[in-house]
Amino acid sequence: MGNRGRLTATAFGARCVVALAAVLASLWATPLMAQQEPPMLTLEQAIDLARRSNPTFLSIQNDRPSADWGVRQAYGAFLPAVSANAGGQYRGKGEVRVGTITLDNQVTDWISSDYSLNLNWRLDGNTIFGVSNAQASRRATEAGIEAAEFNLESTVAAQYMEVLRAQEGRDVAERQVERARQNLQIVNTRVAVGAAAGTDGTQAEVDLGRAEVQLIQAERFHRQARLLLGEQMGGRLDDDVVLASSFEIFQPDFDLEALLGTAMSGHPSLGAYRAIESASRAQARATTTSQYLPSLFVSGGLSAYSQQALSDSFVLGSLDRGVQSSISSCEFNNILHNGLNGGLPGYSTQDCSAISVSPAAQQAALAQNDQFPFNFNRNPFQIRLTISLPVFTGFSRQLQVSQANNQAHDAELNRRAEELRLETQVTNAFDNLESAYLVVQAELRNRELAGTRLDFEQRRYALGASDLLVLLDAQTSLSVAEQSYLNAVYDFHYNLIALEAAVGQPLRPR
Repeated sequence: MGNRGRLTATAFGARCVVALAAVLASLWATPLMAQQEPPMLTLEQAIDLARRSNPTFLSIQNDRPSADWGVRQAYGAFLPAVSANAGGQYRGKGEVRVGTITLDNQVTDWISSDYSLNLNWRLDGNTIFGVSNAQASRRATEAGIEAAEFNLESTVAAQYMEVLRAQEGRDVAERQVERARQNLQIVNTRVAVGAAAGTDGTQAEVDLGRAEVQLIQAERFHRQARLLLGEQMGGRLDDDVVLASSFEIFQPDFDLEALLGTAMSGHPSLGAYRAIESASRAQARATTTSQYLPSLFVSGGLSAYSQQALSDSFVLGSLDRGVQSSISSCEFNNILHNGLNGGLPGYSTQDCSAISVSPAAQQAALAQNDQFPFNFNRNPFQIRLTISLPVFTGFSRQLQVSQANNQAHDAELNRRAEELRLETQVTNAFDNLESAYLVVQAELRNRELAGTRLDFEQRRYALGASDLLVLLDAQTSLSVAEQSYLNAVYDFHYNLIALEAAVGQPLRPR
């Protein structure tokens, strides 16, 4: 008893050690397994990635800043436009000709600079109605972005469902291969014992080869579906990413009239058409009114210039020529005064030799020439007001009004066409969804019956009570039933997505 107790205690201690080791191993293994778990991707995550990365949607979304700036520009049209200009110029010496005519013979080089500050302000019909037009255009742009986002969500959801369908199709093909292998094993067992002909084994191998070909095609469809989903998301979907969302079949108990009312009142695509119609009508009203309103234009400006001769000798020579001209004029006046009887009235003889160029005058002339670049001579400020009233424009006014009204009418017709399209789409999608639900129930029953028949025929063939053709026919029936059930299930999901796209909001119960 004592030895038995000691052995029992030893065994108990050994078990404790083993249990502790198992616990420690599990603690170490748990983080490792957690690290090896593949990344999961839900439908909501896929749609969110598409919103942030799909190039086509982003190109549409980029229109929002331009629409915002369009509204700001419309408000800014009420403010004057101001421009500032500055420049410089160099002219070399020589003759200035126009054709064969010599206008000027410049004997020195010139350099000049100038600046101007201009103000322009215009008020017309386009300015008055510009704000309302820009706001309507911005609403149309935002509605178009919302419609594009909704279409993107529907497209991603449909492609996400396509990947799941291809994935389950691959699973169906794998089960077909496994069943074909089981049948081949059963046939080979009977052939080995002489209970079946050797041709049965060959036929079973052919059936297995066909199942393997279907598996290869199913895997290819699965890879292609994942590539297309990655394209819609705006990137590449890694091979280790697992789609985590699942979707259940439910009985659609929607009310058709309620669905139609929802689509007519809040569908993003219809909202975009209505916004475009509103913008077109605003543009038509603005065009019709503004073509008959007067225009007010105000302009003003301030300018200045500076000009400097590059040769000091030219400046001093001009001063000397001025002095010589003054001396000649003085001598002529003296002669004329002395030659007339009584002389010129109010004139007395002057000393012409006193007229000369002093160094101070030379320095003043050089200083006056030193103007470039910032010693400007300012021109007087000027402002002009113009009022223009269109009287006859050669029927261009009537043409623009007619075109604007036609565009507004076209937008109304396009909105009406979209309403009819959505009404038809909602009705068809609703009918298709109800039919798809009934087909799912029927195909589920067919699959269960086909599975039961295959099990029965496998047992009969193993017992020698049935031939190979009946077994293969049962296997084919199950394969067709599984594929038909898979198609029915995803036809239901596709029709539900189509109905959601037609209604304009999610309908799947949470």
